[in-house]
Amino acid sequence: MASTIEKAITSYSGLSTDIKPTSGAGDNVPNGSRWREVDTKKTYHYNLEDDKWYESDRSAEFISGASSVVDTRMLGIQEQILITLKKIEYHMSLGSNTTLKDEDV
Repeated sequence: MASTIEKAITSYSGLSTDIKPTSGAGDNVPNGSRWREVDTKKTYHYNLEDDKWYESDRSAEFISGASSVVDTRMLGIQEQILITLKKIEYHMSLGSNTTLKDEDV
C-alpha cells in the first residue's frame, strides 16, 4: 500500500494569460492547489499525478483563500428541516397535539 504525505494546499491567482506553475516547470505545487483567474473568475485545481490544472465547477467560489461550493438544492431542504424542528420544539413546549402551519413558525 502506498502512502502519501498531505501538504498544505497553495492558493494562487493571476490573469488567464499567466502561465500556471507546474512540477514540470520546476515549481513546488502541492496536489489540490487552487488557481483563480482574476479576470475570468474561473477556478482551477492542480493534479500532481499528471501535472495539470483542471477547471473547477462553476459554482465554486474563492472566499478568503478557501473554496466554497453553494448547493442551492440543499438550501430548500435545510429550510424545510428548520421549519420542522421549530414545529417539534413548539409542540414539546406546549405538551399538546396542537398543529402548526408553516406560516405560524
